[in-house]
Amino acid sequence: MTARVSRRGLLSGLAAGGALSAAAGPAHASTQASTTRPTASATTTASSTTSTGLPLRVVLLDLTPSAYSATDPARSTVVVRARIEHRGSDPVTSLTARLVAQRSPVVARSGLDTWARASDRASITRSSASSDDVVVGSGTLDPGASAEVVISLPASSLGAGVGAHLAAVEISDDSGRIGVARTFLVSAPPQVTPTPLTLLLPLVAGRDATASGLDTAVQARLGPLVDGSADARVAWAVDPALTATVASVRASAGAAAGTPTAGATPDPTASSSAQPSAEQAERLSQWLGRLAAASAGRDVLGLPFGDPDLEALSRATSGAELLQRATTAAAGAFDGLTGAAVRTDVAWPADQAADEELLGFCVEGRASTVVLDDRCLVPDPDLTFTPVGRATVELSGSGSVAALVADRTMSSVLADAADPDQAVLVRQRLVAEAATTTLQRPNDPRGQLLVAPRSFAPDAATLNGLVADLESSGWAAWQTLTELSQATAPDGERSEPQVAAATNRAALPTGHVEDVERQLVAVDDFRSALQTSTPDADLLSQQRAALALLGASWRGHTDELPAARAALGRAVQLLTAGVSIATGSVRNLAAERSELPITVVNELDVPVLVDLVLRPRTPRVQLDTVPRQTVPARSQQRVAVPVRALANGSVIVDAQLRTPAGSAIGPAVDIRLNVRADVENWISGVVGGGAAGLLVLGVVRAFRKGRRRVDQAEHPVDPPAEDAGEEAREASAPSEPGQPAQ
Repeated sequence: MTARVSRRGLLSGLAAGGALSAAAGPAHASTQASTTRPTASATTTASSTTSTGLPLRVVLLDLTPSAYSATDPARSTVVVRARIEHRGSDPVTSLTARLVAQRSPVVARSGLDTWARASDRASITRSSASSDDVVVGSGTLDPGASAEVVISLPASSLGAGVGAHLAAVEISDDSGRIGVARTFLVSAPPQVTPTPLTLLLPLVAGRDATASGLDTAVQARLGPLVDGSADARVAWAVDPALTATVASVRASAGAAAGTPTAGATPDPTASSSAQPSAEQAERLSQWLGRLAAASAGRDVLGLPFGDPDLEALSRATSGAELLQRATTAAAGAFDGLTGAAVRTDVAWPADQAADEELLGFCVEGRASTVVLDDRCLVPDPDLTFTPVGRATVELSGSGSVAALVADRTMSSVLADAADPDQAVLVRQRLVAEAATTTLQRPNDPRGQLLVAPRSFAPDAATLNGLVADLESSGWAAWQTLTELSQATAPDGERSEPQVAAATNRAALPTGHVEDVERQLVAVDDFRSALQTSTPDADLLSQQRAALALLGASWRGHTDELPAARAALGRAVQLLTAGVSIATGSVRNLAAERSELPITVVNELDVPVLVDLVLRPRTPRVQLDTVPRQTVPARSQQRVAVPVRALANGSVIVDAQLRTPAGSAIGPAVDIRLNVRADVENWISGVVGGGAAGLLVLGVVRAFRKGRRRVDQAEHPVDPPAEDAGEEAREASAPSEPGQPAQ
């Protein structure tokens, strides 16, 4: 078991152990609150044994009231309920718990962060108030077991100091403290104006923008975010990929039921294994309905399609075109949010970080406002207060841009609300932050922006409770994003925009952006071949899938990008596979001039316009240019290509279909030819020679036949003159029957 330190030893040796006090003066309030960023485990370490070695983990289940008041009977006693979990290896006995708090309130916000980050060996050094020791369970706890404890502390024991008090729930045995959870007790406010707070929640698709992936996100993240936004003053940043995908699912479900949805494109994944089930489709449809209903009266930032990584786009040669594509693809995606005030002129870079170059890129993309944070626009170190979360950034040679400046400390604390075990700690920390900020200038309220991370996945009840408890504490009052945008931003309160090197390195690789751009070009070019005025569902699906690969949610997951691009490439290939050249046997060319028959196959449901490009690998044939071909839907078309044989031999012709834009459709096809141009001459010679021979033979035969007839004929001999009269009479006399005439 880890060595234990006695309680008395801890109390006497705090300075060496990272002890905390409120010694930090107000002069450092703004600087430290702005530049210090708690880690995701800033509150978690208060009850963790992995980093401190304490064997018991303490989880605060409840702390009431969120702001105490010694004069209000309903809020005069602080009650803490905690769960004690044994994560060590040996049983512990004689367990007691107590609540201890510092009587004097914290003056600077930096003191809150220091206490939240302190080692679990640290304790309160100044005058403190402590509850009575309470036995934990039966006093004994075995490894792996847990027990609950309830501790009370009278508010009057905390003194009259107004603001946030450092506090801790300590668990001890005979050897000293073996578990701790640090928190804050906050007094009720006097007559002051509460700090206005604005909350911006991201509703983004994430890395899996398919219908099935979106269904998973709805259950784990998007559903609780919508349901946890009961207060319409909570603003949303909505990725249009969400509404577009759900609308497609709805259309597909309607088409399957025989009632297609008007104006919606059918789900392009209908034939794939990613097609959602009926249960998933219903879940998505219900979520979209809740989204539309909850958007009434709410400020909504309409992001470009896929929530692209703006920093990565700004570095790419084609970044401006890609951003324009993502903006265009979002058209109509927010039409269903009829009651919302949708703004599409606000850019939200990843990590709320942008230098002047990126801000100029956003302005060129028609953004008038950019969401940043106070690590990017650092407050002036001479300020004794936290400035308003609104600024104006002057750009060199390109005017200025408005900035909504998130408080990075409070935003980082908010991120821990995704862990239910941290909900109470998060609430008390945010109440303490609001109280300390208010007390810096009690009569000068300065609105602050809280931005949740894109992966934020809280419980809906926790989120609603957090929003309600912060306002009921009296130290904070929620305001809309529009109200924050209209706040006055005094000059000189913040630095020029700056970006940490780590943030720059986190951007998506430029090579990845360029590969995605090439995929989009291929899809666009294939679109030029389709003879239809309506967008093809498959093409639309691949365009959206390509844009989704540029999303900021891919940051930190670049090792997955090659596989994602390969999957997209295969999908594009399958898309173009419906148009092809039919392969056949070897063609024989037996003439100097003939026609080469080629069949183009179109298996798509729309006509296609293609160019057939033929290139012989050897100069034995010469092929004429083929006119552009229109192939009807679901049909084949035979193209007769004029060809001239120049030499005998085997020839391979590369046949390639191309779109009117010039991109290849599928792989090239090899067409093999056997060229025998002399066969025609030989056959012609044989036929001609044979015909000439026959002609000569016919002439000879005709001549000889004529001679023979002449030679065989009987020639009469002239009779003597005196017999002429008798012969004449005999010739004229009739012949006897059966005798030939003479």
